[in-house]
Amino acid sequence: MSAIIILLLVLAVLLVIFTLQNSGEITVHLFFWEIAHVPLVLVIIGCIIIGYIIAAVYFYPRIWKIKSERKQLQKALKESERNKTIEKGQVVEFDEEPGPEGIDLEDEEDEHSFFKD
Repeated sequence: MSAIIILLLVLAVLLVIFTLQNSGEITVHLFFWEIAHVPLVLVIIGCIIIGYIIAAVYFYPRIWKIKSERKQLQKALKESERNKTIEKGQVVEFDEEPGPEGIDLEDEEDEHSFFKD
């Protein structure tokens, strides 16, 4: 958590330095409009924010589609695993957490077992 705070503080300091170095005023011409005495840093930060918003709006439907496909595939995989275990005649509770490495540790009686009663 402290690494994130340090990173945010460093970025804030860099933003302040950037703002102080680019505080000159410019005139912005956009089609038929002219906006005079605009700080350069506001124009640059405004362009960055507008670019981010455009990219987010453009890619949001794709991200939403990929997330829904991922949920469907996970559901199909879980159902496939459930069907495999039913075919083998095993009873598996899927609501329980798996073992530490994802391996189910079951007590099986085997004639080659190390521990015998």
